[in-house]
Amino acid sequence: MDGLFKLLADLAKKKVSALHLAPGEICFIRKNGLLEPLTGISFGENEVKQFILKTSTPRAREILGKARQVTYAFEHPALGRFRCSAFFAKNRFAVAVRVIPDKPPSLAELGLPEAVKKILARPAGLIVVASPSGHGKTTTIAALLGFINSHFQKNVVTVENPVEIRFRDEMSAFIQRSIPLDVANFYEGLVEAYRLYPDVVMTDSINYADAFDQALFLCESGCLVIAATDGGSCQQIIERLIYSRPKEERDSLRGKLAAHLALIISQRLAPRQDTIGRIPVFDILVNTPQVKTLIKNENLVMLKSIQEQDQASGMQTCDRHLLTLAQKNVISPATAVALADDPQEMQTRFAKR
Repeated sequence: MDGLFKLLADLAKKKVSALHLAPGEICFIRKNGLLEPLTGISFGENEVKQFILKTSTPRAREILGKARQVTYAFEHPALGRFRCSAFFAKNRFAVAVRVIPDKPPSLAELGLPEAVKKILARPAGLIVVASPSGHGKTTTIAALLGFINSHFQKNVVTVENPVEIRFRDEMSAFIQRSIPLDVANFYEGLVEAYRLYPDVVMTDSINYADAFDQALFLCESGCLVIAATDGGSCQQIIERLIYSRPKEERDSLRGKLAAHLALIISQRLAPRQDTIGRIPVFDILVNTPQVKTLIKNENLVMLKSIQEQDQASGMQTCDRHLLTLAQKNVISPATAVALADDPQEMQTRFAKR
């Protein structure tokens, strides 16, 4: 096992989530969300290049040569599975490597409400999972798919960039397709997914208009669609999906979203104080009749109020979850204030204790 693979082996034991490599530069790791230098450890350009060549497929290398960047996954029999983003910096090979967990956590381990399980039992609808990069949306989506796999007889098609956690068929059958190795892009992947008679479709992204429209079409066709997007509050996510489009498309899109949206889970990771690591903090919106009306009538500013009031449906705001975690001493009050959407209100709540 050469130097880079030995380093990966050491890092895997230390629960490091990512490794950043540029030739001749100090290596950096990411642990519990924080970037740390590995002082005195660096690799030459040929070592980085050979690592990429050994871990990538011929197709991935072809894409890297043409596009100057490529994302792929590889599996090492002794070390596990990794996601690699290979690219050029200063006209030299560089790579970022992220550890992929062996299996997804359970919904209970993540701290998601029981209402999520009921929504996963639905035959159709749109579930949106959002977070900033590196804040766990891929893990949460894997947990949702893991629950489906162990509880329902479904044909599940995924469109991923790249395939991260590989699912072994339990009650469900999985077809996992990787961009750009198996299919060119998200839109084409979703179009082709329709031809595979899916019950559930998962896509890494609905950030492109054509992919989002195709995801809604799949919902209309009777599929449950689980889709990832960028972070923000539930209100901000709906606004972004609608208002990023031309004015003449918004009314139609608003109606479709009101009809087919099932659930939004937006999250960020907060540092724990009770143990080492981070914990997801959730902003959750369930598309109840009241929420549906607000979306149709373009009254999105009222969504947060509904989230705060209708906890029985499984809804909650990010700030409510932060407060609960702080009251249980899982996170510190300072962390709750720092991550709150309304820091002043959060500070006031702690002052009253």
